[in-house]
Amino acid sequence: MKALRFAILGKSHLAVERLQAIEENENARIVRSFSAAQVARFKADDWASLLNRKHIDAVVIALPADSAADAARRALLAGIHVLSELPGGLTVEDIINLREAETKSDAVLKFGCSLRYHESVRAAEDLVRTEPYGRLLTARAVYGHAGFPGPDARQHGILLGHGIHMLDLLHVFFGPFESVKAMAPEGPDGQANLFAILKSGSGAIAQLHTSATSWRQTFRIELGYEQGYVWLDGHLPGLAAYGPEMLIHAQLLPDATGAPQPNPEETVIEYRHVAFAAHELEEFLAAVRGETPLRHGTSRHAFDAMNIAQRICAATETWA
Repeated sequence: MKALRFAILGKSHLAVERLQAIEENENARIVRSFSAAQVARFKADDWASLLNRKHIDAVVIALPADSAADAARRALLAGIHVLSELPGGLTVEDIINLREAETKSDAVLKFGCSLRYHESVRAAEDLVRTEPYGRLLTARAVYGHAGFPGPDARQHGILLGHGIHMLDLLHVFFGPFESVKAMAPEGPDGQANLFAILKSGSGAIAQLHTSATSWRQTFRIELGYEQGYVWLDGHLPGLAAYGPEMLIHAQLLPDATGAPQPNPEETVIEYRHVAFAAHELEEFLAAVRGETPLRHGTSRHAFDAMNIAQRICAATETWA
């Protein structure tokens, strides 16, 4: 197969990683690149010229959320493969429209659920699948940044512009959530902090805090199981200054009476390298070649994340 020819639309921290992965992969190459400002000025003829299968095969979309869905839909309907950053739009309707375009197209649609590819996350998945931790009961999740991490978060709120990545990751362990409750501060700081309680179909409960006032930048998921716990703490760039990336886990040991002993011995593993973009690109290329279906970043994953994010925003209470 000839190298897949990519056009790049927009720029972000994660897009830089994706561009580097394309440049280092012999089965992919970049042939065109446009800034978000240039894309915003596109007319019909510009789109027709860009989305020509004689010249490009795929697009990486790193545009603002309010224009990403339109660009992705145009590409799909032109038969161009799409790798779009999460959330990929502003509403559930945006994702539904993309799923409809996906069914009409012979092109692949993949969303950049980058946290799923971190080595700590993959190891945690293997751990809870193969070891006797029992049923998942609870999670406490914090994704906090010092200030708004980008214009989408500043304009549309910290949940859609940042915390949605944590929501997607929670789905890896919980599956889709069925019920939500949420609360945010009143006044101008309401877009900067959001607290949510989420319940899955199994009855497991997750607590989420996503924040733009976390001066000690924090990424942490504490998964509580019947027979132990698994924590993910810190992550490597994309965004800098989240500390070391670690997986911490422990299984319960009963005492002589069968009661669980507190503070079991922990295993701590630190990760020093992340190659999410290379893994993500290989999965995308394999799907384009028809070798294997997408495992991560499907349109269903994007729908689940956007659906629960929108329901959280709708459920957010004000103080009585």
